[in-house]
Amino acid sequence: MTTPTTRNLRSMTGFGIAEQANNRFTLKAEIKTLNGKFFDASIRLPKAFKNKETEVRSWAAKCFGRGTVHIVVSADLLNQEASEEGLFLNTPLALNYKRDLDGFCEQLNLQPNDLFQYLLSLPDVCTVKEMELTDSDHALLIETLSQAFDALDTFRCDEGEALKHVLEKHLSVIKKHLEHVRNLEPERKKDKTDKLKNALSEMAQKVETDPTRFEYELLYYLEKLDIQEETSRLEQHIQFFYDTLNNEASGKKLGFIAQEMGREINTMGSKANYFPIQKEVVSMKEELEKIKEQVLNVL
Repeated sequence: MTTPTTRNLRSMTGFGIAEQANNRFTLKAEIKTLNGKFFDASIRLPKAFKNKETEVRSWAAKCFGRGTVHIVVSADLLNQEASEEGLFLNTPLALNYKRDLDGFCEQLNLQPNDLFQYLLSLPDVCTVKEMELTDSDHALLIETLSQAFDALDTFRCDEGEALKHVLEKHLSVIKKHLEHVRNLEPERKKDKTDKLKNALSEMAQKVETDPTRFEYELLYYLEKLDIQEETSRLEQHIQFFYDTLNNEASGKKLGFIAQEMGREINTMGSKANYFPIQKEVVSMKEELEKIKEQVLNVL
């Protein structure tokens, strides 16, 4: 059976349908997928093909990897082979049963009621004959499912392409806000420096300090306020997200990268302690939440 070979971005949601026929059956296969963290398949096959369910489930696990998959296959007979499968009534045996039951009622002086339903429940009176599948029927099932999967895969690739543009749009917005943060950084440093100088001037008049110890504490304080490392790492994560989006196209990996982006944005906001930058941080968080929501639908 067909399995996906390209690394295009695919949506986890999709629908595919196909119909094929041989000299005995017309098979119609419908496949619907929904997003999900793990693989979960619901498979409905015609009665004649029930013994192929394990094979179909194994194929689905290889094709889809994860997500919720609904596979429904229906079958129509093309000729009069219905007589080969169906209800078989053993009339001679039923007549023998009835004769014995009538005699039993007569001996016990009982009034016989309608015995039809009771006769049907007796051993070997009513049996079901199942149709045997041929190699051609098996090949027909495989071909029908493969074509339905191809249609589904085309659908998911088209959806994935649209999803990719949405994710790139949100990423570009985060990059713009990151540039705004970098542009605001000199202003923030000046603001913090002025406040620190004023505080130090006031403190110098009141408290005598150890110059060496004071410089050490000052450097430690300034290092805690520095956000250059966070902005650089966020930029690297954004590029990593772009690369994955255009090459590997893995929904799980994109989700992990988005988590790392969130960590850097949160740290940036807490360390900056500067309202104009915190406004940019809030905007970045808003776009990142949109990315995380969309990534859930990436295969």
